[in-house]
Amino acid sequence: MRGRTPLVIRRALSEPLLLVAAFGSILLATTTLVALMAYAASVTDRGVRQAMETAPLSFTSTTVTSSVRADDYARIDQRVRDRIARGYAGVPNRVVSGARSDSYAMPGQEGRDRPDLTRFATYDDLREHAELVAGAWPGESAPNAGTGADKGEKGSTVEAALSEPAAAAMRLSTGSEFEVVGRLDDRRVRVRISGVFRLTAPNGGRWTGDELLRAGSQVGDYTTYGPLLIPAKTFLGRFATGVSATWLAVPDLGGLSREDLRPLAASVTGISDALKGDCAGCSISTGLPGMLTQLDRAALVARSTMLIPVLQLLVLAAYALTLTARLLSDHRRMEIALLRSRGAGSVRLAALAGGEALLVALPCAVAAPFLAPPLLALVGGAEVPFWQAPGVSTFVISAGVALVCAVLLALPAVRGARRTYVEEQGARGRGDRQGLIQRAGADLALLVVAALAIWQLRLYGAPVTETTGGDLGIDPLIVMGPALALLCGGLLGLRLVPLVSRILERATARRAGFAPAVGARQVSRRPARYSGPALLLTMAVAIGALSLATSSTWRQSQDDQARHLAGADLRVAIRPDAGDQKQAFSSLPGVTALMPVHRVRAAMGGGDVDLIAAEATKLNEIMLLRPDLSDLSLAALSSRLAAQEAALPVVVTEDLAKSDTLTVGTAPVPVMVVGTVRAMPGTPAGTSAVLTDLSLLRTAAKVPAEATEWWLAVSGDDTSAAAAVLAKRGAEVTDVGALNRQLRDDPLAGGLQGALVLGFVAALAFAVLGFLVNAAVSARERRSEFALLGALGVSFRQMLGLLAVEQSFVIGLSLVGGVLLAVVVAMAVVPSIVLTGQATTVTPSVILDIPWPSITALGLAVASVLLVVVIGLARTLHRRGPGGVLRSGEDR
Repeated sequence: MRGRTPLVIRRALSEPLLLVAAFGSILLATTTLVALMAYAASVTDRGVRQAMETAPLSFTSTTVTSSVRADDYARIDQRVRDRIARGYAGVPNRVVSGARSDSYAMPGQEGRDRPDLTRFATYDDLREHAELVAGAWPGESAPNAGTGADKGEKGSTVEAALSEPAAAAMRLSTGSEFEVVGRLDDRRVRVRISGVFRLTAPNGGRWTGDELLRAGSQVGDYTTYGPLLIPAKTFLGRFATGVSATWLAVPDLGGLSREDLRPLAASVTGISDALKGDCAGCSISTGLPGMLTQLDRAALVARSTMLIPVLQLLVLAAYALTLTARLLSDHRRMEIALLRSRGAGSVRLAALAGGEALLVALPCAVAAPFLAPPLLALVGGAEVPFWQAPGVSTFVISAGVALVCAVLLALPAVRGARRTYVEEQGARGRGDRQGLIQRAGADLALLVVAALAIWQLRLYGAPVTETTGGDLGIDPLIVMGPALALLCGGLLGLRLVPLVSRILERATARRAGFAPAVGARQVSRRPARYSGPALLLTMAVAIGALSLATSSTWRQSQDDQARHLAGADLRVAIRPDAGDQKQAFSSLPGVTALMPVHRVRAAMGGGDVDLIAAEATKLNEIMLLRPDLSDLSLAALSSRLAAQEAALPVVVTEDLAKSDTLTVGTAPVPVMVVGTVRAMPGTPAGTSAVLTDLSLLRTAAKVPAEATEWWLAVSGDDTSAAAAVLAKRGAEVTDVGALNRQLRDDPLAGGLQGALVLGFVAALAFAVLGFLVNAAVSARERRSEFALLGALGVSFRQMLGLLAVEQSFVIGLSLVGGVLLAVVVAMAVVPSIVLTGQATTVTPSVILDIPWPSITALGLAVASVLLVVVIGLARTLHRRGPGGVLRSGEDR
């Protein structure tokens, strides 16, 4: 039977330890890389779906506006709907329309120069977004329905509905009748209020920009109340005289994939040109193409960023496998030399090595796609079921990785097949003080390439650049930058191994003690033997520490973003006429301080700004200003804002630092800039903003400046109880805790975290596996040496000390070097790869957070596991009797 067994199988079975190690390395590499690729695809797809589901209506909708008359409304309406249907290219959508009449003077004010006004309006979806408080909808039967004439006939009473705020402002109720006069044609229209309604979501996206309907009144050059809501048939019959009509297209984007984003963006962009040919007066506004393009970029950036830990792990896996392959080749080099001396050619030897490598790699290629989902489920990297059938692409990736691993496993054997038996005998026992890479200076060349890649990453802010065709693509050099930095940093560290080993030898040579002297001598004589595991451990520890630093920095950045956007622990929006809410808000659970805030759009520095007026004396207790956003402390800014000056003291964003006038409404107010901030808390990124004292603003601008918000501070950073009470009251609340959770749950922003966890676990597994194999092989090769020491009376404690000195050199050097390397790479890379879910720069800027306690725990855990391995090897070697080993004639 033995003669029928193929040579390649018999050869593989002769070295079970190294082949099992190679199998474990290849299986770990293929499974982890397949899992990471599946995770990246899953996260980006989930991120796109979530972004579509949560996108504001103002971004996803398309609005068409046109002037219409009763005789052309049907034609324009049909053309608008047709063009929108074509532009959405099969994406389900719904088009709703509305129209608003010209202005009508309120009763008794038609003779005034600036009368109070009202308008008639119609919305075909109003009843879906409102509920009746009293009465009935217009057109429905109701008591005292006015004249018996048809509602659509000229001269009859028009039934209309009013929103609650409008009814309160106009002091009207169900059944009220009055007469309004047209501002353009002096036509009188008698109106009867049939019902009063309440919008179910007044702050929802459907009514964004329609302040008159939301608030019931609007103050500008004229004060306008209403609108008076009437049926579409009545509106077209009596008020459609060149008035403005709008169509709102609301698409269902839930089934959209990432590949559909850019084509749909281009198709929606084309609606405008296509519609203008049919409707010259139509104007179109939509944020959908920009949102889709940005989302496509965000998905590409997220996927490319997740490639960074993939490539780090790929480099580590390649080196771990190369180290195993080198051990296998070194162990067999005399065997190969003998085969060569007996007539085996290079092709035959290469075929044997390749067949052996494929024998190990092919089972891994088959198993990895089935093992990847359980691995993802175990580390919690994505919402992936514990079991799912792999697709064709998964097997392709697995086969590709396994094939590369097979090449790496066979390469040292193929390269060493050229040496003769005499050359191997001459080379045996000599230890190179430097590896081939160091001797060739390749590590220095890699350093230059890595520095260039990291410089580009910091310049572009993401591993995505524009291609020559104008599209976006992943720049392989930028993506590889951190992995190359880790590799070349580890290689440069290897240059220290001979130097450190000589210093260690000199330090222990004159000291009493068997283990330190002999162990240091072994390391100094053959530093190349220890360089391989040292580099592997250094890179593994560096990847682990870098993963911890990236995760900690990302979490801190999400917290900083949430605090900056909220401005305070809780921010509650109120109506300007809501009155004093101090008692209502101060009684909320956990609230320790509160202040009213007046927020309004104003003009300064030649543009619009957000004006925030608050009680300056309370800012230090409530406002969440990160210290690095201003050169002055928040207490100092508060003190300066509260000071009585000739001009209004203000704190502004840096772009407004040279301005000296603030325009509130139509009134210019002289200001004095007493401080600047790089970004104003409570405002979106990139917003120009002004902060001032509320009471001083009222005096300087001579305006009431009623509170539009209340900012609250909560004890213990726990806003949940107070936010829950406010939610029951129906208040519009900005909760820093909810914002933090929202940011952390964004798959596109947080996808990197799962990849880091998976890479972290795999890196430690590679480190332990590589160290274990290298230590075991090294000990096996030195069995006769240890047997001789045992025969000479060396105790187990001394033998353990000898191994501990040798391996502690590797462990200590690797831990220190890995942590230092991780810190250097983190400082250069991490702030550039922490981005928002929209792939934009984070505001406030990212601050690197290195979690030293976690990194220390990582180092202790790795050192403990590796020392356990050393103790186990020492026990194994000590239990072997010296007689059999010494008689075997090994190592002669």
